[in-house]
Amino acid sequence: MAKSLQKIRQEIEQLEQQSKDFFTGLNELYKRYLELLSLSLKKQLILAVYEICTKIYPEEFLRLSYSKREKLQGQIRELCQPIESKFLAYITFPQPAPTATLTEQILTQLSLMKNQEFQVEHEDDDGENDDSISQIDNPEDLVLWCKRVEQGIRVIIHNLAQDVNRELQKNKIIASQFPPQLLEMALQAEEGASSSGNPPNILNLLIETNRKDKQEEGENSDNEDNRESQITKISVIHLRLSDIEFADPQLSIQRQQIRQKLDIVKKFAKLIKKFNGKMLRHRQKQHGVLVGTIE
Repeated sequence: MAKSLQKIRQEIEQLEQQSKDFFTGLNELYKRYLELLSLSLKKQLILAVYEICTKIYPEEFLRLSYSKREKLQGQIRELCQPIESKFLAYITFPQPAPTATLTEQILTQLSLMKNQEFQVEHEDDDGENDDSISQIDNPEDLVLWCKRVEQGIRVIIHNLAQDVNRELQKNKIIASQFPPQLLEMALQAEEGASSSGNPPNILNLLIETNRKDKQEEGENSDNEDNRESQITKISVIHLRLSDIEFADPQLSIQRQQIRQKLDIVKKFAKLIKKFNGKMLRHRQKQHGVLVGTIE
């Protein structure tokens, strides 16, 4: 029994060492992926803004003076500038916790729930409640590290799109009568939806509002029949990771390599869980034998 227990321990140690080696490889893959993603994201964002300003809302854009157009372009470039450093922060130690507004935190949780490919069976581990990972000791830590990288990517992309939408609203290119909270809710409702029928990284929304019937204006009535629905179409920047990867073959290749490595790590995590179960059963059996001997 002791030999069997020792063998299980050795197998666990081997898997943990392999996980450390895989972490080095994954870290390099993610570094290259995030560098490519930063470049591709900026290009795709510029194309989406160009689509909004010249094809969807050309009249609103042309109403801006030349200096205001230049200022808008500069503001968008400024928003894009720190993107790569923000991405790369998630492959360093400790990983930053993506603290943001309540809405962004809710969006993050929704993103994690939908991102099935990075889920593992044992998500009850207390380590998941930590704000950061200090080192990679086993496959479970490595899967959690990857999950937080993916979480950070989605939060950064979402925040960038929202910042650009706010600038477009400030310049009255996108309808400014809709509060940012309303757009946030609409984007959350569309999160993960297919981009079919929409230009890449642009979302067309139909927002329903209520207005008083013109014939009843001025009359004091609380009857809801005096209100009619008004449907307004609005187009906003909605950066989608799937659209960005699809437009860049090199980025897609990097993503595929990450998935392949992560699939192997997940298998390691399952094996370690299995071996830990065996160790527990061995200890319980030893405890039973000891109690029987004492009795």
